[in-house]
This record gives sequence, C-alpha cells and structure tokens, in this order.
Amino acid sequence: MIPLALPLCVSAWFLTPEIPNSPTSWPEGIVAPSTQDEFLKKAQDLRGKEAWADLIALAEQETDPQNQSLALSFLAIAKAAGQDFEGSLAALKELQSGGVVLDEALPGLGSPMVEVVNAIYLHCWANFDPAFNRKCWQGLFQEFSDSHYSPIAASRLLMAALKEKKKGEVKKYQEFFENRIQQARDNKNPGAEADLSRRYVDGYLRAYQSNERILELAKSSWAQAWKEASEKYSYDGPTGGVEMDPEMLKARRECEIDTDDAFNTIALATYLHGEPVEEGHPLFEMETTPGVQFEDVTEKIGLSNLRISRVAAADFDLDGDPDLSLCGRLFENRRGKFVEISKDRGLTQVGLGSVFGDYDGDGYLDLLIVKGAFPTLYRNLGKRGKYRFEDVTNASGLDKITMSSSPEGAAWVDFDDDGDLDLYFALYENPMSVGHHDILVENLGDGSFADRSEALGIHKVGPFCGRGVSPCDVDGDGRQEIFVSNYRLQPNFQWKWQDEGFVDASATVGIKGEPQPEGGGYYGHTIGSCWGDVDNDGDFDLFSANLAHPRFIRQGFSNQSMLGIQQANGQFEDQSIQRGIRFQETHSDPALVDIDNDGDLDLSLTCIYEGVPSALFQNDGQGNFQPITFRANAVAFHAWGQTWLDFDGDGFLDVIYASSNGLKALRNTGNDHQYIRIALRCKGKDSSAFGAIVRVTTLEADSPQTWVRQLHNARGTTSQDEPVLHFGLGSYKGKVEVEVRWPDSDRSQKKKLRTGRLYEFKQTIKAK
Repeated sequence: MIPLALPLCVSAWFLTPEIPNSPTSWPEGIVAPSTQDEFLKKAQDLRGKEAWADLIALAEQETDPQNQSLALSFLAIAKAAGQDFEGSLAALKELQSGGVVLDEALPGLGSPMVEVVNAIYLHCWANFDPAFNRKCWQGLFQEFSDSHYSPIAASRLLMAALKEKKKGEVKKYQEFFENRIQQARDNKNPGAEADLSRRYVDGYLRAYQSNERILELAKSSWAQAWKEASEKYSYDGPTGGVEMDPEMLKARRECEIDTDDAFNTIALATYLHGEPVEEGHPLFEMETTPGVQFEDVTEKIGLSNLRISRVAAADFDLDGDPDLSLCGRLFENRRGKFVEISKDRGLTQVGLGSVFGDYDGDGYLDLLIVKGAFPTLYRNLGKRGKYRFEDVTNASGLDKITMSSSPEGAAWVDFDDDGDLDLYFALYENPMSVGHHDILVENLGDGSFADRSEALGIHKVGPFCGRGVSPCDVDGDGRQEIFVSNYRLQPNFQWKWQDEGFVDASATVGIKGEPQPEGGGYYGHTIGSCWGDVDNDGDFDLFSANLAHPRFIRQGFSNQSMLGIQQANGQFEDQSIQRGIRFQETHSDPALVDIDNDGDLDLSLTCIYEGVPSALFQNDGQGNFQPITFRANAVAFHAWGQTWLDFDGDGFLDVIYASSNGLKALRNTGNDHQYIRIALRCKGKDSSAFGAIVRVTTLEADSPQTWVRQLHNARGTTSQDEPVLHFGLGSYKGKVEVEVRWPDSDRSQKKKLRTGRLYEFKQTIKAK
C-alpha cells in the first residue's frame, strides 16, 4: 500500500512529529503482558477501528485488577478521541492517584500522557480556531502543567490568547515558557531548551505574529539545527552557492532536509517581525546578490483581500495589457490597476482554476473554468459583443464529458495537430489516494468536443492522482508532448503521439521519476512542472516540483524535486542538487522566467502549507541557481499558483502569487538590461499560437547569441503566465532576428527587430 501524504491544508510545522514518541522503558515492577493478553488485544483492536464508544465500554467494564492501569489509559484515550476532554482528564487523574507516572510507558501501550495528547492533537492539527483550541487544551494544561508534555498545550493556548488579544493570558504563557527555558538552560539541557523554544515560537507563528524575542529564539533554533546537521553529515561549507565538490553538495542537501522546519520558522518569524534581511542575518548568508528587487503593490493595484488558489493572465480584450482570471473571477487591467468585471462580462462561475485559449478560432481568448468534475467553458464574444462571455458548456458538448473525479490540472493543447485547441484534464484522487484515468477531449472543429481518452491510449496507464498538465514540444518535431504531474508517490506521464495514438514516453527519456527504493514502486508527490531552456543550449529542460516529506525521504521512498536537464540524445538527467536547488519540503508550482532580463531563465517556486515561504532562484548564466528570495523582497507564504506578467508595461516581468493567506502582487523594479517581447497572432484555428517556438538572435554582437522560448498554454497545476514570449538581452542594444516556427506550419517566419519594446508578430505564411 502506498503511504499517504498529509492533506494539503496541514501546516508544515506538523510535518515534524509534534508529539515525541512514547518511552519504551516500563516502570520498575511492572511485568510486560504476554501477547495473549485478551484485554489488551481487544482494546488495541477497537482503537485501531476507532470504535471509541465500544472501547469506552470495554474499559469501564474491565474488573481484573491487573488490567486497571491499561483500562484507565484506554478510557482516557477513547474519551479524548471523542472530545470528552473532561472525562479523559478524570481518567488520567485516577491513574495518577493510583501511582502511575503518566509520562512513563505502560506495558503494551506507551505513555498514557503521550497517547492522550496525541488523541487531542488529532482534533486540531490543522484547526487554529482559538475557542476550539482552548476547549482542547485548557484542562490538560491546568491539571498537568508539570508534565513533560504540557508545553504542547501551552503553545496552542498561547496562540489562542494572541489571536483573541487576551493580554493577561498571553503574559501567563510567556512566563511559563521563559521560566521553563531558563530551567533547561540552568540544567544544561540544550535538547529541552531547543524543544521549549520551538513550541514557544510556534505559538506566536500560528497566530501569525512575531516580535524581537521570538525572532531571537528562531535564529537560535536555526543555528542549533544547522550545527547539529553539519556535524551529523560532516559538512563544513556555506549554506548557499554551488562552487564545491559534488559530495559536499550532497552533504549540504542532507543538512537542508534536516533543517527545513527550522528554516521555515526563521523565515516566517523574520517576515512577520518586519526585520530587513541584511548582512549578518542567516537568510542573507544563504542567498546571493539579486539582479532585481521586487515591491509589494498588492493594495496599490487593487488586488487586496483576495484568497485565491490559482491565477491565469491573458489579454482577453486585446487592448495591449494582461488581464487576470482568478479561478474564474475576471479582472480587467486598467493602466496597471485591476478591477473585477466578472458579472458585467457574463462570468458567474468560480472554480479551482482557469485557463485562456481560443478554442473556436475567432481571434478572441475564451476561458475554461475547472470546477469539480464539471468544467465550464465560456466563449469570448469579441469586440462586437463588447468582450462579454457566453456559457457554451452545453452547446459545445463539454457537459457530456464524464469525469470520475475533479481535475487538478487542465491545459489547452492541439494534440492531433489539426490546428485547433483540444483539452487535457489531469484527474485527482477521490477518495484519498484513489486515482482516476485522465480525460483527453478532442475539438471537432465545429465548436463541439468529444472524449477521446480511451480511444487514443490515455487509459492504458494508471489510474493515478493527477495534479498538473504542462504541454511542450520537447523534441522539436512540431507536435506537443503532454507532461502530467502525478501525486501520491506515483510516476509521471509524458504522452507522445505515435501511430495515431498516445504512448507514455516518460520512462524512455528519463522523466517518469526515480523508482524507490531502487527498483521499487514509489516515486514522488509531484504537484506542478514546467519547461524551459535552463542552460541555453537550445532545447527544453523540465523542472518537476515534488512535495517531499523528510520522514518519507529518510525511509527511502519519496522523490525530491527534480531538474531534468535534456541531453544531446534527448534523455533527461536530474541535476537539481549540483545546480543549486535548495531543498524545501513543499515545492508546489514552478515557473521558469527571466526576471532580471539577462537572457537566462530563473526559477520561481511556490510552497504550500502555512508558514512556508516561496523560493526565487537566480540563474548564473551557466544554468546554476542561487536563492535570492529574501534579498530581492520576493517572498510569499502558503502560496499555491503563480503567474508571471508585465502588468505595468515596463519590460520587466512582475509576479502574482495566489494564496489562501491572500493574493500577493510583486512589481519588478527592474535594472538597466534590455529586452524584447513577442506577442504572437496565428492566422489558423488557434489564434493564440500555443506551442509556437521562437528564437531570438543578436545581429550586431561580437559573438552572436541565440535564445529559445516556447509559448506554453499552462504549467504547474492550472497556472497560466501571460502568453507573451519574453526575452531578456542583458546589455545588448542592437538589432535582433526573431524566428517563429508556428504550431500549424512546418515553415518558420523571420523578422529583424529592434529591442526595448513589445511586438505583435502576425503569421503570414500558410498554415498546414
């Protein structure tokens, strides 16, 4: 059975076990029960089935004096599991009065206190409501404040007091932690001091607050965690950079895995306290000097208080600037400010995500909204229709496409090379860990769609838990492959057209994932993926973002995020470690974009889970990456989707991060580098020209240089960047040659253009 990842709503803080394992030593004088112990067997069986009422009845009816301690323990566990916290505490107190040390193990069970705390914790591991947490933890803290495990309760109660601004209670829990930390320090117990500090800090961060003292403790925890990891893996190098021995890079990766929780903590504590990341700060030392800075303009451009998971950008009204679809909510760009116009333009559905594409070939971008197992298609009525949208889901036959689960990934892609846009849906799990076959929908050319999944081979592999779709013409044969990111430790797909159908070529070219253990059947929790020429060698490389729990990695069955560099023979080689990609547990939605206009592609990664920062990596021109997130002021927490676009028209790419904490818009303040931007207009059935490959070559440089980009419809997990090809040119100011290979033609079209502006490049050669 494939191990399960935690649900996506869980905070990264909980990925490190919140509760220590129960002690395995038993109190003196207690004899371990035999495996034939009837009561213990029955109790453990009922507990495993979560039959709490039956377990309570069994415990209350037990009369054998030899089993009374176990009976009271199981009674306390079952009542806590059923949210009868008073009853649970009463059972614990009776145990204690009978001479049982609650923090110590009982035969066949473990520590009663640990078991009860675990039972309580399961109710609120992802629930940060103050009232509910007080209900869960108040009694335990009051009755057993001397317990080794009382700081767990104190941390949650501190969070509740901070959220409700109860100063007296805040002071009480502050004093509790400060006194305990000082005691641990006096007793020269660094392990206890570190554990208490972490719980103290967590109480603040879960309330989304920080201060100078909390940041001090977070820095100390980080320093201690890195010191311990460095000693464990014999690593004495820097926390950043790639210029070192490969074995040293591997050792640093091990350190990053062990210290990821401490990294998240210092990152959020710094961000919430508002402390600048300057020389001497641990985050500063991890990063390199950024080529650009970012400015938070969320409120300024009208995007405040929007809790959205995914975002798509495109110029739906052909006025020359990018607009936004936030899961179906339409926002018009009005001179750099965004105004919601959904209802005015006929859009009434909001879903999980959305993607623009001209499915009917009339020259206007239509909008697909992914909403459960019933996607909605809106047709753009164009200039004559005042750019309103009409729901054509039923008229197009899309409503007749049967989906056995909800799609997480969706993309427009001309899979059959007939010139019009078809659809691919990556279906997610339902119920948890149960996969489903993906759906491939053909555009019949008359405004209608038909399911071609089974007929074209899509159902020959899987079913898996799909999360993202990223089409790309990987091998340059004029037809796009379809890369699908799969979750739940499952392999990924690379659908390639062959013999009038699709075959999965992922294993052949090396992008399926790494089977783990070696030769085993586990892969990765891949969420999103993206394509781009990372090393400027003229072909397309692949980044796959894996949610990689450290506990799974240490057990040897979880892929980490992979940077597949395409080799001359078309094979891909994972070079994530040697290229400098820092480990983070919850990599989610990746984008390869040139943020500093130096010509090479940088890497942006969102990271889900509360308290986890996004990551921005700067390409050094050789295909190596160094983080610049905090130095560049480009961080967002608990982000999911992202879109890169030039919303202010200054020639530098800005970013909008989608997050349940609130959408965040960051303006790129730029530098003195040059650029050229190409908006394509195909004259075939797909005016948006998705799949076109564009090369830009310098004509007046001493050493001519060529860059290649491909116009992708979607990437990540239903994210869509502004469909304009962006080329940074560094300091070059001369003429360039722009060569476009259109998706519906075997011939290329060339123009000589000047730099420093956006061009609309119209197709003039004949389509196929």
